[in-house]
Amino acid sequence: MKNIKKRYVFILILVGLLAIPIYKYVRWLNFYYRFSSEINLYTDSIFKEKKRIDSFVPTVFDANARLFYLCKVWGFIKYYREDARLSVSQMDSLLLANIPRVKRADSKDKYCAILDSLIEYPAISQSKNKNPYPDLNDYVLINNEWMDDTICLDYRIKKKLEAMFYSHSGRRNRFVFNKSIGNIALIDELEYASFPKRDMRLVGLFQYWNLINYFYVYKNSIEGDWDRILYESIPLFEKADLPKKYHLEIYRLTNRLRDTHASYPATIDGLVFGPYRPNFRMSLINDTFVINQIRIPAYDKGAFEIGDIVLKVDGRDIHQLADSLKEFVCGGNYWSDQMFICNAILSQYDSATVFTLLRDGETLRTKSDNYSAYDLFQKERLIDRNNEKLPLYHWVNDSIAYLNLRSASVDNIYDNYDAIKTASAIILDLRSYPYTDIISPLTKMFVPPNSFFAYSTYSDTRFPGMLRYHRSSSSKIGSENYYKGRIIILVNEWTRSFSEYLTMALQVNPRSITVGNSTSGSDGNVSLFTFPGKVLTAYSGIGIYYPDFSPTQRVGVRIDCIAEPSIQSIKDRIDVAYERAVIIAKGGTY
Repeated sequence: MKNIKKRYVFILILVGLLAIPIYKYVRWLNFYYRFSSEINLYTDSIFKEKKRIDSFVPTVFDANARLFYLCKVWGFIKYYREDARLSVSQMDSLLLANIPRVKRADSKDKYCAILDSLIEYPAISQSKNKNPYPDLNDYVLINNEWMDDTICLDYRIKKKLEAMFYSHSGRRNRFVFNKSIGNIALIDELEYASFPKRDMRLVGLFQYWNLINYFYVYKNSIEGDWDRILYESIPLFEKADLPKKYHLEIYRLTNRLRDTHASYPATIDGLVFGPYRPNFRMSLINDTFVINQIRIPAYDKGAFEIGDIVLKVDGRDIHQLADSLKEFVCGGNYWSDQMFICNAILSQYDSATVFTLLRDGETLRTKSDNYSAYDLFQKERLIDRNNEKLPLYHWVNDSIAYLNLRSASVDNIYDNYDAIKTASAIILDLRSYPYTDIISPLTKMFVPPNSFFAYSTYSDTRFPGMLRYHRSSSSKIGSENYYKGRIIILVNEWTRSFSEYLTMALQVNPRSITVGNSTSGSDGNVSLFTFPGKVLTAYSGIGIYYPDFSPTQRVGVRIDCIAEPSIQSIKDRIDVAYERAVIIAKGGTY
């Protein structure tokens, strides 16, 4: 009898232990099924947009031009030649071995012989396959007219590369693949951990350049010719002979994408920007840097006040400092751009910094005790987690409620919503990055049934340079019992990536109004690339568009009522967007 009881107790304990992960798994499946519609490379339509016509070609047969075309030929071979014998290590080794050879090739004949041997390695008979998409207009990201160059290339090279393109059958790429929602991942990526020597730095540059050239969904939106950027970057990477210089050149390059996602790894690179931060944040308003937030109240010693204008950092003019950093961090638009610039300025190498401030017309020199960026971030996360246990809402008046989604989760959102669902208007504050799984309950609460709110674009790894598109979510979004009152969505530059996607979903509600300033402009999943020396970078892996194909990248979500902070509103601690939302909720115009 005792053994039977023990067995039942054991079974109950086992069921209890399994219930938690099963519950979480089911919850994740519900989120994935509704909001991560899988791609289909064979049926999804080709995405057409205005094709970028790159005009840059080197005009002199020099080492830089030869390296330029080595990069392009090597990348074309890597992604268009279908040879199961070629591995990542072989391709990298081929490139590394040929970099010094092309530098020494002092004649066009010698140079083309090197390229010819690269194309023919390992020797194989000509493929008899046919490219099912021979029209170059289908490849919106690439333009093969560079093969017509006569300064560095000859007709024989051109014909071999063209033959490779037209015989490309689209078998699965050996070097990259599409994840289930479209963004790409690298296959058998090699890790080069130590600080790379000169030629290995060029290998990293050439790897990254070709990855963006063939698979970056927003390549046509890059400001500047991607070919010219390669040509300009080659000597910079060659000269970057110290770790900090090398990291800076990487960020100078990734910054050319004007992709908000690309700046996130840079801002936590303590080697480049310093691992310490003061206990405040600031914004750039009309060419003025103003403190707008004290980060951790427990660390506050009263030395800095919200509304203080920052003039100098350790005696250096803040505008000069900003100008020296803006090549290495950026956002997709003004508001996300200033956020990264401010963060870079506040990143320090020392645990103490002297700031020169302007407060009420008086100039002050104030010392800051800095904290590690990681520590500040973790303290902020702890505050958010503690807030999960508190009410996330308050009543503005008897009929208007406010709900802050910063600490919202699947575990607390229902109780908070039930407490305010009788309101005639609800202000939803999305100026944060909440838990991603709240999109499912929020769309049930606020979105009509069977709603559609976004298309996704992705690169077809079988045919490098080709984009496809599909609905980014299933048709199961929303509920018959959705909230029928007015919803007012608050957004700003901290509304980024997932938060922007969630905002787009909530905007399907016919009574929604979006208020604030431009969001981050970084909608879409992230793809990663690691340069030699273990320097991690990121970029937007898929494109997100409204149903009419209006873009969100760099632009941000649609805003019905612009409400931007000013220096005076920050000083007076007035939340301009919130105040405007209250006026609208009371029936005011926007």
